[in-house]
Amino acid sequence: MKLFPDPSGLAAQFASDLFEILSNYFPVYFTHEASDNLGATRDDLSRALMHAFCSTPFFEPFAIPLLLDKLSSSLPLAKLDSLKYLDNCISCYGADRMVRHTSAIWSKLKEVLFSLSSDQLLSSWSPKDAEKNKNQIMSEAKNCLKAAVTYIHSSDRDLFINLILLDDDIVNNFHSVTIEEKSICSSPQKLHQLQALGSVISILAESSTYFCTRIFQAHFTRLIDILVNSAGFESQHLNICNGSSSGTVNYGALYLCLQMLSSCREVAVTSQEEFAPVKSANTWWLILMGKLEPFIHLLGKLLTIDSQPIQSAVEQEYVSSAMKGLLILATFPEQCSLPANAYEDILLMLTSVITNKYENVHLWRLSLRTLASIGSSAVEFHDSQKEMIYNRIVVDKIISLAKSCDTSMPLNLRLEASFEVGTAGVNYMLRVARSLEEAVIINIFQVNGRTECVEYVECLMDCYSSRLLPWLFTSAGVNDFALSFAMRLWDEISDLATLDRIISQGLLDSLMMGMKFLVGVCTEEQQSLIIQKACSTISSMLSLPVKSMVHHVLSEDDELVPAHSAQDKALVCMLSSVIVGLRPQTPVQDMTMMINLFAVFLLNGQMPAAHALASIFNKYLHNSEFSHENKLDKILDVILGRCFSIVLASSNSKISHSSGAISDNANCSDSMSGSVGSKVDILCGLAWIGKGLLMRGDEKVKDVSMFLLKCLVSDQNSVNVQPYQKTQNDNVSSDASLATSAADAFHVMMSDSEVCLNKKFHAKIKLLYKQRFFSILMPIFLSKIKETPVLTTKLVLYRAFGHIISNAPVSAVITEAHQILLVMVDSLAKLSVDIQDKDLVYNMLLVLSGMLMDEKGKECILENIHIVVSVLTQLVSYPHMMVVRETALQCFVAMSSFPHSKMYRMRPQVLQAASKALDDKKRAVRQEAVRCRQTWQSFA
Repeated sequence: MKLFPDPSGLAAQFASDLFEILSNYFPVYFTHEASDNLGATRDDLSRALMHAFCSTPFFEPFAIPLLLDKLSSSLPLAKLDSLKYLDNCISCYGADRMVRHTSAIWSKLKEVLFSLSSDQLLSSWSPKDAEKNKNQIMSEAKNCLKAAVTYIHSSDRDLFINLILLDDDIVNNFHSVTIEEKSICSSPQKLHQLQALGSVISILAESSTYFCTRIFQAHFTRLIDILVNSAGFESQHLNICNGSSSGTVNYGALYLCLQMLSSCREVAVTSQEEFAPVKSANTWWLILMGKLEPFIHLLGKLLTIDSQPIQSAVEQEYVSSAMKGLLILATFPEQCSLPANAYEDILLMLTSVITNKYENVHLWRLSLRTLASIGSSAVEFHDSQKEMIYNRIVVDKIISLAKSCDTSMPLNLRLEASFEVGTAGVNYMLRVARSLEEAVIINIFQVNGRTECVEYVECLMDCYSSRLLPWLFTSAGVNDFALSFAMRLWDEISDLATLDRIISQGLLDSLMMGMKFLVGVCTEEQQSLIIQKACSTISSMLSLPVKSMVHHVLSEDDELVPAHSAQDKALVCMLSSVIVGLRPQTPVQDMTMMINLFAVFLLNGQMPAAHALASIFNKYLHNSEFSHENKLDKILDVILGRCFSIVLASSNSKISHSSGAISDNANCSDSMSGSVGSKVDILCGLAWIGKGLLMRGDEKVKDVSMFLLKCLVSDQNSVNVQPYQKTQNDNVSSDASLATSAADAFHVMMSDSEVCLNKKFHAKIKLLYKQRFFSILMPIFLSKIKETPVLTTKLVLYRAFGHIISNAPVSAVITEAHQILLVMVDSLAKLSVDIQDKDLVYNMLLVLSGMLMDEKGKECILENIHIVVSVLTQLVSYPHMMVVRETALQCFVAMSSFPHSKMYRMRPQVLQAASKALDDKKRAVRQEAVRCRQTWQSFA
């Protein structure tokens, strides 16, 4: 057909015959299964047939009547294809040919848009499929109407719009809306009619400035008058209740007004015409301006319909409509934006809700999102006047809320408001960031024992670090402010009075975390400046002889280290935060000094020092001094050896160590003395260093893990292990046993961390490192557990074993299910006695539930079903954690799908456990118990 486009040629002569052949295939019925491997789908064939229909305008006399006829089909698939084909044919056949079908097209599309109902048309489908098909057909019908309005032209440009606006059904629908007394449409059918009418009006109005004006001339003024009259501006409160009332707000009129507003905004955004002529003629813009003040007033009153914290669904619908209207009005592009005073009124309304109505969560959050969208629009359209007004009315006000810790609005809401308003644009967020930075610095000086101010500073730093920094860095690539804030914090810390205040008020942890995030988003060059500033401050303020540490590392023969002052600890903590956040390529000077310094504080039980060392050995931070890794490996060996010797030293003897400096086994004259920190803390520090090595795949992690294993099974340590049988009110002593601490060290090594060694802080992470570690340690642990006769030693081995399997990939655990299941189940039974192990019990139970979902895991569980059911029965009554009881019952439900021959004999035991759980004090457990009992009662 494309080869012979001549009107008097072969294509024109045989168009009828050819189309008769094509029409026999419409709509395409395709029954082949996917397994037939034909290389074609129904969609492919239908699309090809549609292209054939559109291949030549000579098919128009035959195709359009066929498609319009099929629109009346009761088959959703035929109706959907007819709409798709008609949409494409309208644009392909051209206006001259299509104009004669205008009336027929509108009639059929009107029938689809206003009559479509899942009850009438899609009754043979499931409710889910019916709703899906209904939505698809409605969407295609709207697209088809849009194509008709756009492409079908005639000498009378009012032909199509008059056909619609003067249609009896459209007129009747408008009349129904204007006399509707009830606030929300009283039936789903009426609501569908309203939505269909809104869709038609929107499609018409969006098509051109002329059509938009015609719609406004015909209906907008009258709808606004109806709204204003129904709302009763003389009354104090709007009536929105369902039911007859002369003062009820007309929801239908409000809905249609919003549809028109949205459409004219689209026209303003997409129109390429000069807008000046629009303002000078009787256009939609002038009509809108004539009714703007009462309409804004009405929308503002809708925001005040109810001041209660919880609104009804009807009230929420009106509030949402009001927000939508204010958003549309405030986001017109610059060439046709509202007068400045109207824009200010809208912003003041919404800002007032933020500051005064925070008890109403729905209204408050809706207002906040609307304000953020309005600000984004001003940035998108580069409207400098709107941006200036938005800064003055919104940003200034919201920032002032966050700056003070003395206000009735909850701090979390003030910070949420600041962040959401900041997301409207980079410049807004920078203003918010600077205000929070200033508030942090100012309030550090004002805490003076006031708990609320301490919490305020902590919340500010958390919001800044976890929300503002990531947004600015990912959305805009901005990080200069992070450098300036970090440098400013170091300036503040360099004042001893400020440092003492930070320490005494408990702000150090919050500032440390903030420093990590600040450093983490900086570039390598910026990080280099921060580390130089930090080292300079440390060198001038630390009481230890820092210079003597520059070229030396710890020696086991050095003298005692003195007790460090609180200022020294705080300074080293802040330095460690800088190290944790560094990128591996960032150049760091005086690395030996810092490693030695952190090692000293690690041996005194300071965990931030361990985090710093773990980061250093994980990243091998760039330093010319350690151009060859062997030198850093030797330093690591010295630190590990010193930690090992201290932990294994007799608890009855006084342990001595120092930070004295040696080089090439030569003693240095500079040395210091002091007491040893907790062995438990040193073990935890070793775990962090081991974690850093493990994540980068360093073989030296074996030294750490074997030492921890030695602590678990050592006779000396097993004597010190406290009994696990404690009462519920017992607390774990801060001076916990070394064996238990060694077991918990495996949790540190295997679990994910937020404080360091993660992607945010640029850690080196080798793929499958957890799986490899699990595979190496499992045979060793299984052997040790089997060989150990001492119950207390076996318990700590179970504890370490549990930490490893609960943090390993489930797929890796299932692979070894036959070897570890019995040990895991025994661990669950033994560890469930002690309340301190409740989290570990839950994590291990999750691993067991994961096995139930895997075929290999099921096979292993079936082989040991008696033991598994027995332990799960015990956990159904677990007193220390509700989710353990709930998960155990869920495991029983999953087991009901196991082979009947294997599971039937377990039925009495499971039903007895479920029956006991019916009296559980937690509702979630009772619900699972009911489900479990019903499932197993039918298991016959």
